[in-house]
Amino acid sequence: SHKDKIDALLKKYKEYEQFNGSVLVADQGNLIISGGYGMANMEWDIDNDADTDHSLGAISKQFTSMLIMLLVEEGKLDLSVPITTYLTDYPKTTGDQITLHHLLTHSSGIPNYTSFPNFFNEKSRNPYEVDVFIKEFSDMALEFEPGSTYRYSNSGYFLLGAIAEKVTGNTYEQELHDRIFKPLKMTSTGFDHHATILKKRATGYQKNGSNYSNSDYLDMSIPYAAGSLYSSADDLYIWDISLSEGLLLSEENYKIMMTGHMKAWGGSYAYGWGVRKVYSEKKKDSVMEYSHGGGINGFNTLITRVPAEKNVVILLNNTGGAPLNQITVAINAILD
Repeated sequence: SHKDKIDALLKKYKEYEQFNGSVLVADQGNLIISGGYGMANMEWDIDNDADTDHSLGAISKQFTSMLIMLLVEEGKLDLSVPITTYLTDYPKTTGDQITLHHLLTHSSGIPNYTSFPNFFNEKSRNPYEVDVFIKEFSDMALEFEPGSTYRYSNSGYFLLGAIAEKVTGNTYEQELHDRIFKPLKMTSTGFDHHATILKKRATGYQKNGSNYSNSDYLDMSIPYAAGSLYSSADDLYIWDISLSEGLLLSEENYKIMMTGHMKAWGGSYAYGWGVRKVYSEKKKDSVMEYSHGGGINGFNTLITRVPAEKNVVILLNNTGGAPLNQITVAINAILD
């Protein structure tokens, strides 16, 4: 069966220490496999499972973009006005040229703070207030004219969180909970506060040769709206279904969010999703594939959806650096 073949494949990856995490695969609307491989916690020998919570890293961006689109739908935000409309303290020289659309598509030209020299050594362990951290990059020259090209920038998504807070008067975390996680009953998803006692949270590990160590500490005020969420494979399946059924947004706004706007990644970038055409054996035609990966201290993650086939592959790895694209391709080859 498909399930047995995928299970055998993942066991092989596990055996070669290439995968350690949670997985969920659905195809043509049927759940094929969900479970875990390897340890969620090596110190206590606790196994990964489909309800284990993992740090998502950049998969968080699709939740940020959904939040922004929900606020657009309510008329609280406009995608095409300058960001200085909402962030009144932001330097006007650059901010007046940048729109929410530019932030969402990584085409703002704002330098990416996670690429700054010494960022991880000097900044990443410290807690920052949102408006204080913005000053780390807001005064810098733009790398290119907004809208002219794609260059991945966590800074843009950080600003989207700040904008959502400005117009709602709530925290980014609270807004996500109220508008997305609660209505969809995603009870294993939220802002990954280090201090919170969180049931079933996987520990993140770094691999050094054949040895593992606990990953370096990262204060979650730093990834913020660009990468601070945790979730489980089970919850991300709920999310996938909600997207396929268009549960949260109008069709028109959903389309804006999921349309590729900027050339990127051998396809294009929508709002928090990479989009490309792939050939479908089942449909004997090309179909759209939506995906996004994430990497954050001790974790790497990937969600890949082909709505035309009601297909989703969710991989959450808690030892960092796993070849998740390769694994996804191998899983989908089994399903074809």
